[in-house]
Amino acid sequence: MARGKTIHFLLTYDRSERRLANMERFHDGRKAVDAYGEREREFADRPHIEVVLLGADSERAIRVTHPIYFETDFSLEKYADLLWPAPELAAG
Repeated sequence: MARGKTIHFLLTYDRSERRLANMERFHDGRKAVDAYGEREREFADRPHIEVVLLGADSERAIRVTHPIYFETDFSLEKYADLLWPAPELAAG
C-alpha cells in the first residue's frame, strides 16, 4: 500500500466480553463515517458495545496504537513504561 493513503477501520468492541466483535475496512472516508453512524445507532441501547472509527496507513498501525481492541489479555501494566516516565526521569 502506498504511503499517505488512509485506511479507515470501523471497530465494534464488546467491553463485557473484552473482545473485538467486528472490524471493517474502508478506503472511502465518507463511507466509513456513514457506516460509523449506522453502527452507533444500531448499538445505542447497548452501552457495553463500543463503536470506534480509526484511520491509519495499515492494520498493523492500529494494532500497535490501540492494543486494547486486539489483545484479550490487555493490561496497562504491560504498557506502563510508555505511559509514565522512568523513575530516574521523574525524580529530576
